[in-house]
Amino acid sequence: MAGIQRTTIMALFCFVCAFLLHFPSAKAALEVKESIVEPAWHVKAATYPEWAHHHWVWLSHGGSGQDDCVQLARDYIAHNISVGAVDIDSTWEIGFNNFKFDTSRFPNASNMIDTFHDMGIRVILWITNMVDVDSPNYQEGYNNSYYIRNIFGEQGTVKWWHGKGSMIDYTNPAALQWWHKQMDNVLDLGIDGWKCDGTDPYILEFIEPLGYNGTITWQKLGDDRLIMSRPVDAFGPIYVRFSPKRVMVSGWVGDQDDTFDGLKGALKRYFQSAWDGYANFGSDIGGYRTPQKPRQAELFLRWAQVGAFSPLMENGGGGEHRPWMIDPARKEYITQVYRHFVDIHYSLVPYLLTTGSEALESGKSSISPLAQHETFIEKFIDLFDPDTYCYLLGDRILVCPVLNNGTEAEVTMPSYGTNWTYFFDSSKVFPGHGQRFKFKVPLSELPVFLEDGKIVPLNLSIEIAGFPRVVDALTAVVVRPKEFDTAQIRTTTYSEARGQGHSLSYVFTEKGLYIMASAHLTTEVAWLFVDVPAPRQVSHTYSNIDHHKTASLGEFAVNYDQHTRMLLVRSSAVLQGHHLLIEF
Repeated sequence: MAGIQRTTIMALFCFVCAFLLHFPSAKAALEVKESIVEPAWHVKAATYPEWAHHHWVWLSHGGSGQDDCVQLARDYIAHNISVGAVDIDSTWEIGFNNFKFDTSRFPNASNMIDTFHDMGIRVILWITNMVDVDSPNYQEGYNNSYYIRNIFGEQGTVKWWHGKGSMIDYTNPAALQWWHKQMDNVLDLGIDGWKCDGTDPYILEFIEPLGYNGTITWQKLGDDRLIMSRPVDAFGPIYVRFSPKRVMVSGWVGDQDDTFDGLKGALKRYFQSAWDGYANFGSDIGGYRTPQKPRQAELFLRWAQVGAFSPLMENGGGGEHRPWMIDPARKEYITQVYRHFVDIHYSLVPYLLTTGSEALESGKSSISPLAQHETFIEKFIDLFDPDTYCYLLGDRILVCPVLNNGTEAEVTMPSYGTNWTYFFDSSKVFPGHGQRFKFKVPLSELPVFLEDGKIVPLNLSIEIAGFPRVVDALTAVVVRPKEFDTAQIRTTTYSEARGQGHSLSYVFTEKGLYIMASAHLTTEVAWLFVDVPAPRQVSHTYSNIDHHKTASLGEFAVNYDQHTRMLLVRSSAVLQGHHLLIEF
């Protein structure tokens, strides 16, 4: 008993410290007369827009043009699959790269972009830093010395997959102004970002590249725009960095074959990118290249599952990528499974936005491989052989990809000793301590585990993986609450919430489970506790408020499922926050 009392006292002490840290005084800008838990003004706004974590789709080389791209999005929506962005791939321009739409393929680009925006879909355009020698704007750049020079002092050319061209000298202010002026042709149409493809390493062919002066510069399109580019990818026999980490908030790890070895290759690039400190990235679901033809349904779904539990879920490339067209004999099943994992990905947006913002600010990654990271030899593609392909997404979700046509995965647990609960069945619990084991999993599921006791913020507006549907709320999911936990959640309503986030905390004492959420301008907080007993009572615990006024502090709803042992508690006191006690 003495040990329990000491533990409880320590938990309370830590909780009070966390409470004081996480809930400072509110700013006058929030018009809340009687905040119970002060607004979390100290929680920074997300550093990029949430659509970075939506479901993106695209057609290789833009299909046949404008009509194909628009129809692609409409077909996904017709199959009840959410789409957050469309990438208009290469060949949209008259030349590589002159920023002028080829009107024979895209007759009304402005109308196309407006159509996508009316559908709630963002638009990004493929681009590189190359200007091909046969592009209409090449000669002007050459005449003004706007291209990188080689070791001989000449404006160099290189062969790449779309021809032969020269690289813009970003260190030359005049070249940069010329380049940006051409960009304005497209920016004025209201696009949402660039997909900057990987021609940068070709500069190595110049041996000693010579620029005008200074370093590369860049301009941001706006708070709700982004740049997509490659983090670490293969170049020749080694892995190299393709992009400045500070500009890449949503990357993809290059082109892979549509095989399980291709999926392993994508994961190897995940790990290299994570170890180099890139924040957010994903891969082309099913692989970009198509040596298999047709693409196997098992591979496609296993890759889609990895995509769902990656910062970026992106589907497109060579060959057929539409779920309902992968295997006509099983199209309903494949589409259903794919749709479910897209829904899961959207449920993770609050978590991904929080972990991604923290990763960008700290220079780390949203992904932490469990594989050993020791020597430079890992940079050689043929020599890099991870001892496990499991990884942590953030610090509270463990992902173990299935890398074969069967239903068995190799699971590696984190080295520390906490318990981990299976995402698709909360009755399955596994200890950590670095243990390894085989795990059976149907094609409709992926070995994913939540760390017990940790607050995981989810959007449960659509029912997923056995969790109940919770509309119009941020849901703090906690599997088997422990002594206490706190979390700072970045806002997912970038403009409406004025950059305000959430502070959430709970502490488990002998008296019961205390839960607290900060006041917020727009978003209600619900709590979902997994594998807990039925509550005996839930009550307000506002010591600083006149008890006669508690009726005006908002109602709360309590729902308990005896079968799943899930307890859902939500309070309507959005503008005041809440501080509740759950007694068992």
